[in-house]
Amino acid sequence: MGTKRSKLSVKNIIFRTVNIILVTGLGIFLVYYLLSKINLSDLKSAFLGIYIPSLVIGLVLMFSIDFFKALRQNLLLGKDRVRFGDMFLISLIRNAFNMVLPARTGELSYIYVLKRKFKIPIEIGVSTLAIGLIFDLIIVFSMIIISIIIVGINRYEISSTNIILIAVGLLAVTIVLLFFLSKIVRVLIKILEMLLRKYKTLKSKKAFIYVYEKIIEINKSIIIIQKRKIYWKVYLLSVVTRILKFTSFYFLIHATLYPLGYTFAELSFWVIFLATVAAEFSAVLPTHAIAGFGTYEGAFALAFIALGFNEQISIIVGFNYHIINLLETVVLGIIAMTLISMPFYKIRSQKAQAQND
Repeated sequence: MGTKRSKLSVKNIIFRTVNIILVTGLGIFLVYYLLSKINLSDLKSAFLGIYIPSLVIGLVLMFSIDFFKALRQNLLLGKDRVRFGDMFLISLIRNAFNMVLPARTGELSYIYVLKRKFKIPIEIGVSTLAIGLIFDLIIVFSMIIISIIIVGINRYEISSTNIILIAVGLLAVTIVLLFFLSKIVRVLIKILEMLLRKYKTLKSKKAFIYVYEKIIEINKSIIIIQKRKIYWKVYLLSVVTRILKFTSFYFLIHATLYPLGYTFAELSFWVIFLATVAAEFSAVLPTHAIAGFGTYEGAFALAFIALGFNEQISIIVGFNYHIINLLETVVLGIIAMTLISMPFYKIRSQKAQAQND
């Protein structure tokens, strides 16, 4: 038994090592390839000549996002479990790990810190994280469809009235999906149960059983937050965080493009949104390089070129806005990790504080 485990661990180590090497190699190649397409002095000039007012607005909006994310996760978790200030620091740490690690594995830092520092059970961490991500995915998906339709106005004859009707319809669908989320998840659970009955071998598959059990826990958590009457608060906070996030990206990109002659009137929010959401989705993939260098800029540049910008500008903007985003996120994450690990930083729940008071 011990030999089998050691063989599996060796295989896992080899697989992870090969994966890291391949992903790192891909990132280095893409960085080299993209930089070979532009003049490095232009990249330097664009970075040093960045439009400060838009840069400041973008950075402030990025920082404010974490207040709303912390408030949302605090609502999901229960206010008596973790203080708002603690959750704010956890949010900063989570962002930093997400920026650096591939395939959004940085999300696990949220679960780890809650368990390690605040003694919150892993199951609660997983379920509250998953619910937040579900809300985010549904909202972003709706924004993508709306943006594609709005951007299409410039290329096809679509009236603004139709756009408004479609946008309202998509918003209604989003709300309905979230309202019936528990029932939708229950249908998924029944499908999994049917598969378990039909294919007995699935019972021995640990990964399948783990996913099945976690989905059940997530659905229980959804029902609980609906009963706590915080469902719509969580929804509205999710909408605010998504809008603030992509608005901050818009200003960061405008900060780079303004010195090149682009005004707000020439930069559609929805065009910028489509390019940045393409880059954000690249970070979900296992091919996401270390800190996203190469893969992030590549995805952004491809989308930006497809939306009508020239190659050089697309690559320069991709590097600039990614570096700024990365620097703020990682620096804030390091500060948060330093603070939360300091001996003087006392971690107490609000319930404990109330008892002491």
